Amino acid sequence: MKTRKGYLILRNKTYYACWTVAGKKFMKTTSRTVRREAEKRLAEIMEPFLVEDEIKTLQNVKARIEGAKDELAILNGKRNPPLSIVATWDNYEKASNRPDSGKATLATYALQWGCFERWLVEKHPDIKSLRGVNMEIAGEYAAHLAGRGVTANTFNKHVRVCELVFRVLKDKARIENNPWEEIQRKKGLAPQSRRELTVEELKRICQSAEGELRLMLALGLYLGARLADAATMEWGNIDLKRGLIRYMPRKTARRNGKELTVPLHPTLANILAEIPPENRQGYILPKMAKLYTETGPYAVSKIVQQHFEKNGIVTKRDGHGVRKVISAGFHSLRHSAVSLLREAGAPLSVTMAIVGHSTLAMHDTYTHVGEKAMKEAVGSMPVLIGNAPALPPLTDNPGKIDKAAICAILKSMTAKNWRAQRDKLLASLLHDMI
Repeated sequence: MKTRKGYLILRNKTYYACWTVAGKKFMKTTSRTVRREAEKRLAEIMEPFLVEDEIKTLQNVKARIEGAKDELAILNGKRNPPLSIVATWDNYEKASNRPDSGKATLATYALQWGCFERWLVEKHPDIKSLRGVNMEIAGEYAAHLAGRGVTANTFNKHVRVCELVFRVLKDKARIENNPWEEIQRKKGLAPQSRRELTVEELKRICQSAEGELRLMLALGLYLGARLADAATMEWGNIDLKRGLIRYMPRKTARRNGKELTVPLHPTLANILAEIPPENRQGYILPKMAKLYTETGPYAVSKIVQQHFEKNGIVTKRDGHGVRKVISAGFHSLRHSAVSLLREAGAPLSVTMAIVGHSTLAMHDTYTHVGEKAMKEAVGSMPVLIGNAPALPPLTDNPGKIDKAAICAILKSMTAKNWRAQRDKLLASLLHDMI
């Protein structure tokens, strides 16, 4: 049978191998006179041709498979178009596999992603889908961030958000490799923390504050609360009858779920008591809470900084990068609260319990050597907010109540000045108890 496998013919008692390629006949002696041996020799002669046929067959099959894949990809692309850049963030927010970030954190992520999206539109307007962003483009954006002179911390945050978005939307965007995973993170310098405020600065910002800002500053100063906790504090956390406030700091809620129970300072209790009972539901600071949850922490921080600057406090200084960093802000109240408590002689364990520090290392970063008048400042704290008069000097015998001073305050109390006199009385009692 004349096939590609070849065949044998016998001439003069010797078998010859014969085969045909492209219509041309070929023949070669096997040098064998016994047919069985000639067949073995024929197989050896024809083996390269059979391998070649197999390779060609596989190549044809591969080409057909690749063609089918391309056709399938085109059909899938029409039925399910690649995720576009402009639709990326909306899909990230709706993704069920994304981290359960808080509203403020999510708002920060949105701002950081928006920076990349605007840069991409400007530098690579032809890239319309998420899968079109490759390692070269990711590296180019990283170089753009570094060229702006941002701090290592800012650089890492922007890259981390991009990596997170691509990871969460990997399947939906049909991304095979995450280009941001190869971007080298930068090593940061020492953190640039907020400074504590002096007694005079505390008096200026507290006595001039009005409305919700006045109460928010009180929460920061008398609780050592962070901005997120102060701005979103709810009435359900307050127990005016028992003089307690219970809340779970947002920063540590996911890590340890520990709730803080802190006695209400008399001044803070008085400010809270001024709010009519019918309004004591939901957020304590509804306007601040709305701004914080819908816009993010920057908007609330800006209000605080503007108030500080209005009262002559410089809020920014030169930082590690090209931008200035915040040197005094709401967090300064937390620093001040810790220092005031420690300088007043409060036990370390009590101070840590009030502000929610879980480690001594963290607590030590907030404890500074303050001015000698800090002890008096603790006693004067109740009159830092509002228009109450200043306290009399410390008594010679701390812990002994000055009955004469209390009687004088009570006798001078009238229907018009009772609120100020009440604050003065509470402040005097607290002052003498320190």
